Amino acid sequence: MNGIEAVSKILGNEKISTFFADLSKPNKENAVPRGRVANVFVTILAEGELVIRHEGGEDVTLANIDGEKYPMILHEKLVSSWRREMLEQLRHVYDLHKEEINKIREKSDEWHCSLRPTTATGRKDERMGGLCRECPNCMTFGYAVGEEERYNLKSRIEGDVYLATLPEKKSVVVRTFNAIDEPTHTTFIQAEGARTGALFRLSLIKVGTPFVGKIAMKDLAPAEFALALYSLINTTRVGGIRSDFGKIRIIIAAIALCDHEVSSGYEIFEKTKELDNVSEIVRKINEQVKSYQGECQVFTSEDFSPTISKIVGNNKHDIIKEAWINGLNFKKSIEEFIKK
Repeated sequence: MNGIEAVSKILGNEKISTFFADLSKPNKENAVPRGRVANVFVTILAEGELVIRHEGGEDVTLANIDGEKYPMILHEKLVSSWRREMLEQLRHVYDLHKEEINKIREKSDEWHCSLRPTTATGRKDERMGGLCRECPNCMTFGYAVGEEERYNLKSRIEGDVYLATLPEKKSVVVRTFNAIDEPTHTTFIQAEGARTGALFRLSLIKVGTPFVGKIAMKDLAPAEFALALYSLINTTRVGGIRSDFGKIRIIIAAIALCDHEVSSGYEIFEKTKELDNVSEIVRKINEQVKSYQGECQVFTSEDFSPTISKIVGNNKHDIIKEAWINGLNFKKSIEEFIKK
């Protein structure tokens, strides 16, 4: 099953090709945005306690809205986990079909790609050091390059903050833990022959807290879109200390295909504020998204995730192979465009 067939089955509609890029071959016209936007509306449900923090902040990142504080997950925090999940899927298929993928790459060397930060010692090092700049992950989420190359690639996936529907007083709990010795995972410090005796506290997002938001996927080919959705729903942890915390489930409630971006995470938050029942939250999201039917093709569900998992999961090899072709053709399209 190819990409457009998979997406058509997921959405239950065959007349959707105009909202996706044709990257079956290089075309310099595809190097610039052409008004093909998939607006994806999500609920992120905390299935375990979460540590959601950012540099210089507390254990929980908060947004102050109308005098009330609400936990939030920044898009970059979700993308960090999402990209790693996509890379796992790409590596899995690559290990099984190296010869086939290498033929698409037109290379015989071993493919590697990872989110490995590089310490900036000069402009050419100011990038994520492990990115290959050729795979579907890089070509979808973008990358920065050194000065020896001619362009940086902007992500074709954009998002807002994901706001908890419940305020801090209902969605955050403070817990106290024993400080442990990392090598032994006990309170006994082997090198010193003594107990740590230390305690520390964490502010955690409570289990069951829902977050809502919207993602805009722009000018993706159908296979790239299918792979992005599949990787998104299989993203199961987010935030800090993920060996102990961070379990989530992502629910895709609605998708609106349009020639422009519609709605925002804040708008969806306003419609679902104070709700803690996931079914009711999804109903409210779908109700709001249906209001865009005059300008978009709108698709709603209790959750598209099971359908995505089944269709893409059963055809993962073909879809990932097509996504490789799409990504490399997108790269060639950009290179053709900047030559003109």
